[in-house]
Amino acid sequence: MLKIFLCHSSGDKEDVRRLRTQLLSAGFQPWLDEEDILPGQDWDREIRRAIRACDLVLVCLSRASVTKTGYVQKEIGLVLDFADHQPEGAIYVIPARLEDCEVPERLQRWHRVDLFTQDGYDRLLKTLAAVAVARGGVRYDGFYAKPASEAGFTEFLRFCPDGTVLDVTTSGSAEQITKWFHPDQPDLGKGPYDIVGDRITFATTASYGTIEYDGTIREDGTELHLHTHSRINGHQSDGVWRFVPVKLST
Repeated sequence: MLKIFLCHSSGDKEDVRRLRTQLLSAGFQPWLDEEDILPGQDWDREIRRAIRACDLVLVCLSRASVTKTGYVQKEIGLVLDFADHQPEGAIYVIPARLEDCEVPERLQRWHRVDLFTQDGYDRLLKTLAAVAVARGGVRYDGFYAKPASEAGFTEFLRFCPDGTVLDVTTSGSAEQITKWFHPDQPDLGKGPYDIVGDRITFATTASYGTIEYDGTIREDGTELHLHTHSRINGHQSDGVWRFVPVKLST
């Protein structure tokens, strides 16, 4: 699961809370001080620990925050310290403008995302999906599809950053199923997945039984080569699931 530190000013708390809700719905794990620091914990220590533990940092910017002195500036300094120790080329810091404002000079070396524009959040999700692929292999910004029969049915797999995989066979297209192909749908095959290097294993269970999967992930995350074993009827087969990018319902 991709862990995201939400660096922000207290004056932008409402906007950042909404962003946190969106990221949770998309299957990511955003870290927000008011939710994740427990009463009695050392504030400064927990901030440092969270930055160190997260996969990347969204530095949320507004006209007020870029001119405000205080803890947000200290947080940015801590983030920059950790950024200096990241592998070359890794995406770790993303300046995220909540409104039209100046980006502080010390953050200008990283390309920003404008969350107040029409496609800003979608662009952010694409970036997070790319980071997740680099760290975990599979993509989260769409489905993996394999034709299941000559009758026009397709088997779809959807991977979520929380470690859950969903499975369904349907006559619908990837775009048609986005509104209901999500973890809250009770009639899907579901289960945890495990990735080690380019190897992936998982099993999905629905009311009709369990199907086991084992195979490899293509380096760019666009194909899964899987062996399946149905515990329903004993059938085994090999196949290729190809990635289909779609705009997901959150």
